[in-house]
Amino acid sequence: MDKFKVYVYKEISVHSGCSIESISDDAELGDLGIDSLKAITILYELEDKLEVEIPNEVLESIGCVGDIIFQIELLENKKNQDAK
Repeated sequence: MDKFKVYVYKEISVHSGCSIESISDDAELGDLGIDSLKAITILYELEDKLEVEIPNEVLESIGCVGDIIFQIELLENKKNQDAK
């Protein structure tokens, strides 16, 4: 499991009460008990832990766990490109 996935799965587990083993990339956030307020909280926690800034507009494009991972990977890649 890559580092972003580990952090995302842990945060979702904490906020949903689901075990990490029951979470998958294609799991819908709503099916895991994650409403929009919990999703925002998860994104803020991930920002702090991963030192990335996730724009609020991204929330609209997130429907499943994999979407969060994808967005964080995009932001991390952009941050690395900007650092060069």
